Amino acid sequence: MTNNASFKDQELLYDPLFETPPDTVIRDTPGRGFFGKAVVKKTLFILILFLFVGASIALSFSSLSKDRFRYKETEDGWMLTEFNAGKTDAVLEIGPVFARDGSTEPGKTVTAVREFALCCNEYTSLIFIGKDVLKIPDTAFYSCSSLQAVLVDEANPCFCSVDGVLYRRENGRLTELMLYPARSDLFRAMLALGETPPAAAAQADAWLQRASMLEEKSRNWLEAQKESYPSQKTFSLTDEACAALLAGLRYEIEPGVVRIGEMAFAECETLFEVSIPDGVKEFASMAFFKCGELRALTLPASAQTIGSDAFSYCAKVPEIVIPAGVQSIGHHAFYGCDGVREIRLLCSKQEAPACGQDWLPKKRKLFLHDVPVVYGDEGRED
Repeated sequence: MTNNASFKDQELLYDPLFETPPDTVIRDTPGRGFFGKAVVKKTLFILILFLFVGASIALSFSSLSKDRFRYKETEDGWMLTEFNAGKTDAVLEIGPVFARDGSTEPGKTVTAVREFALCCNEYTSLIFIGKDVLKIPDTAFYSCSSLQAVLVDEANPCFCSVDGVLYRRENGRLTELMLYPARSDLFRAMLALGETPPAAAAQADAWLQRASMLEEKSRNWLEAQKESYPSQKTFSLTDEACAALLAGLRYEIEPGVVRIGEMAFAECETLFEVSIPDGVKEFASMAFFKCGELRALTLPASAQTIGSDAFSYCAKVPEIVIPAGVQSIGHHAFYGCDGVREIRLLCSKQEAPACGQDWLPKKRKLFLHDVPVVYGDEGRED
């Protein structure tokens, strides 16, 4: 028994392909001078190991001590350049400049937000924007997966919130849909149930508690909708609650809008239907990127520009009809729209728009092929 155990132990210590166990002892290397000495090699190994460990610890402390808010002074005021949200940061107020201890800096006001300032924020549910915030890029709030609403001070001349959806406005008129929050469905369902939205950040906690209760109750209901929309299953919800939740999965863009902003609906998994009014001319890059539950898409006759990745990975859209007035289609605009069997362009083949690389969906046979294109005055193009 002793010999067998010893043999098994040796098998675990080295690969049997070696005739002898590999030499793991650091020894002198003749002919390499000072750096060939075993003591020097051991010392260098230990120093390198300490450097790696030290760098790892330093990065960890840097991450832990990173400021929640970062600002940059500009000619017009202060710019919010970064917000590092934690689990307790369900509400964000953009207006005051906050110190490290959470107090406000007197005499300092945020007037601008940097692009991607809140990128990939998974904790914040409500954002309040003050009246003096005049510059916000389309990409400022990209991929905020828990965001229910952006609420704007009514005195703000540049931005407006309609049921929690963020719009840009000029001279009092809405011109661009900037952001449809990822959980807008939950916020608008609460409104449909008669809940009054918080007027200020200090009133947000009670709203979020009630929204959390509704979200928990409707979790199975939402999954049922993804399987078969519109599903009649109630999962112990009242008819009123089901109607409100169903309304939250549909959205009608406000009239007067001429542009759907960059990443406006990107990665929204609770958008099942969208109504786009005539007058919208531009769909910016990634406008509806990865809206995987979107079931129908009707582009208005006013459309002129479709940006890159504008509708890519909208896998459940069954049909795409491109109006005759569209002049350009960006690369990968409809890539990954696997439910589409063909794309119809209402223009003639001679008047076809300028198209970027891989703008068409693919169909799977032995190899990937572009889906067929049907023009307004012709049959199918193979």
